[in-house]
Amino acid sequence: MTPLLETRALTVTYGERRALRPTDLTVAAGESLAVVGHNGSGKSSLLRALAGLEPAAGGEVILHAEACHHLRTTVEIAYVPQRSQARWDLPFTVGDVVAAGRPQRWWWQRPSRDDRDVVTAALAAVGLASLAKRPVTELSGGQAQRVLLARALAQQPDIMILDEPLTGLDVTTADAVINLLGAFTRAGGTLMCALHEIDVARTSFTKTVALVRGTVVANGATTDVLSIDGVDRIFTRRAAA
Repeated sequence: MTPLLETRALTVTYGERRALRPTDLTVAAGESLAVVGHNGSGKSSLLRALAGLEPAAGGEVILHAEACHHLRTTVEIAYVPQRSQARWDLPFTVGDVVAAGRPQRWWWQRPSRDDRDVVTAALAAVGLASLAKRPVTELSGGQAQRVLLARALAQQPDIMILDEPLTGLDVTTADAVINLLGAFTRAGGTLMCALHEIDVARTSFTKTVALVRGTVVANGATTDVLSIDGVDRIFTRRAAA
């Protein structure tokens, strides 16, 4: 089966520091991939490079459009950053932010009927339909995270890439986000997500990649990578080496 996305010796550097060493990955359509590791292990660098937001110092990212379940000529990728990386001091409403996720639409253009319907559906999916006109400056942390997720859903992507989407969320909101991501993959979407929550990765993701100091130290079925011995090797023994 042709993978939907693959990397070949993908490398990311910041000045003299190598954040991601040569990495080979394959992800098939409909798979859910958890990326785990300590802070500074290279998770964000990997995800940003996959999303095309971080230039590769070496290697390449290959998107196989023919592997899309709906046979598009391009692969649509939505990226959800960490909440702390987004600007929340701008004079926009919740609806404005979500509408910005619509593909091939500039911020100054009025949304079409289809745009409005998609935005309404995305906000309803994250439980924020009633807040469309609320300024983003008035949102709680959990609401802001769900707005970022709604913006990604409004893009109607083939692949959704999320950087630690559960950080700082209460249990109820985190469960709602997990359920929403599960619905995305059940509908045929492909998911890649940086996580610190090992139990969530075990129960909700089919594959896991583990990083230590920019190096992939485990890559495979989640049940194998995140076994008790696997977690000990990734987070304890290797971290102490």
